[in-house]
Amino acid sequence: MHIREKYNIKETSDYFIFEPLKPTQQLSKWFLAGIFAGAILLPLFQSYLDEVLFYSLYLLLGYGVLHSLYDIMIRSKIQYTFDLKTNSVYRMSPISAKKKILKLGEAVIFVSSETGSWHYSIGARKSQFVKSYIISENFSSGRKSDEKQALFEDQILIKIQKMIDTAQTV
Repeated sequence: MHIREKYNIKETSDYFIFEPLKPTQQLSKWFLAGIFAGAILLPLFQSYLDEVLFYSLYLLLGYGVLHSLYDIMIRSKIQYTFDLKTNSVYRMSPISAKKKILKLGEAVIFVSSETGSWHYSIGARKSQFVKSYIISENFSSGRKSDEKQALFEDQILIKIQKMIDTAQTV
């Protein structure tokens, strides 16, 4: 899959729009399929499980369905717009309108890490650790992840950083 389709990129000389979490949509679909398979197979083990445990597992499966649907329908469709004309970064999701989240000239890109993985985030220079936004999928160690990271840096991160640098000099 070409990176333009992978991240749903739209760009001109004045703006850059992309969906950073779109690649996770496919993983969430597989997770949802696994949950449905688990829900179908769980009654086969009902005689081996305590009644409370059986219904607790169904409750967890229900939570997994809701979380996967949220990832597929909302989280993976969050869009960021970097606009040089208005010197702004906008965030838009299916459940909220286009909202200005910070000035492009004050933006800083940094790495946020979680247990075993990390991603790029963006925030205001003075408060990036207070309020930040994820602008990449998660990366981990390994050859495949390194390739995804290099592609993301070469095709997306460089363009965003160039826009930030241009906005800071204006």
